[in-house]
Amino acid sequence: MTRMSRAERTTGGRAQGRGRRGKILTNAGLIAVLALTGAGTWWYLHPTSAQAGTTATVRTATATIGTVSSTISAQGNIAAATTSSPSFAVSGTVATVDVKVGDVMTVGQQLGTLDTGPLDDAVTQAQAKVTSTQQQVTTASLQLTAAKQSLADAQTALATTTTSPTGTTTTKGIESQVTSAKAQVSSATSQVKTATAAVTQAKADLARAQANVAKAVLTAPIAGTVTAVDATGSTGSSGFVTIADVTALTTSASFAEADAAKLSVGQVAAVTFPAVPSASATAKVTSISPTGTTSNGVVTYAATITLDSPPAGVRLGQTADVTVTTAEAADVVTLPSNAVTVGTAAADGTTTGTVRIVAADGTTTTTAVTIGLQGDSTTQIVSGVAAGDKVVVSLDTAVGTTSTNLQQLRNSFGGAGAFPGGGGGFTGSRNGG
Repeated sequence: MTRMSRAERTTGGRAQGRGRRGKILTNAGLIAVLALTGAGTWWYLHPTSAQAGTTATVRTATATIGTVSSTISAQGNIAAATTSSPSFAVSGTVATVDVKVGDVMTVGQQLGTLDTGPLDDAVTQAQAKVTSTQQQVTTASLQLTAAKQSLADAQTALATTTTSPTGTTTTKGIESQVTSAKAQVSSATSQVKTATAAVTQAKADLARAQANVAKAVLTAPIAGTVTAVDATGSTGSSGFVTIADVTALTTSASFAEADAAKLSVGQVAAVTFPAVPSASATAKVTSISPTGTTSNGVVTYAATITLDSPPAGVRLGQTADVTVTTAEAADVVTLPSNAVTVGTAAADGTTTGTVRIVAADGTTTTTAVTIGLQGDSTTQIVSGVAAGDKVVVSLDTAVGTTSTNLQQLRNSFGGAGAFPGGGGGFTGSRNGG
């Protein structure tokens, strides 16, 4: 085993000490950089908290003459105001389908036909029945004529008397003959009535059979576009085709019960279409369901919104966002709603509140105002504020200070947006800039 000299041990110990101190300093430097970076990042992401109470910006707004609107919104799907699903009025085998989905139809245009063979046979049979019953009427009429003649002969014979040489008077006929003849007349009369009724029924059956032949041709009851064809069965059935009048569109939108209380027929609405951002339409509320629908404990009421005119590019079934204007005040003094502190309504229905008016020298004065319609984002001021008056909107430290804090942070680190750490440091900025 080799022993180290004292000089060697001393030199080695000093080198190890310097190595340990170097590591400690390096680690301390890294910790400091990390701490500084963390603090800077927090300051960067929370400028309002970092500067609360020191960089507050007072926002103001100017009272203007404008329109205040209160609206409610819902969503539905576009549908045709008028649709029809015509079907053949008689059963039979489909012979032709004369339309396809997408075809534009006019009233009376042929949609399809049935095989008329069985229907024509029914007409032939009905015509034969008419002929047969007419012959029965003829036969019954002849029998009635003969019975009436027999009755007349019997009555004549009964009324004719003869006197024998002995002076006895007798009649040529007897009473029973008259009675029998009357019975024959009655029977023949009934047969004529029965045969006549049979003719009437046979003629009705013939007319029905002839009409059924005409019903083998199905025509469009309304003008519109064919949206469905269901002619795959062997017999004509309901819903042979579906036709929709796409010149008049509606949407059925479900409104929350609190909003539904504000709805009334005739209110105007604006409709937009998520699938067609460039399209929009004006509309009106045309009906409101009197009963609500409950789903997962939420009650909604359906309202039908009819578009004034269909916009280009919109199709049946597409989603429609509906905004209904429930109240509106035009040409009134307006302020942003967050500039008005609303009080309570008085017994006469008047609502009061306060605003903070900014004077020319920058001082503010709290002023009482009378409030009219409270809209979605603005409020009508009936009295207390005039157009042109400047008022305080809010004392919002989050507004107008973010950019200041960001610049201060950047300047403090001496680089255009860079944190310490040289070229590899964090250089990004919020919101892409």
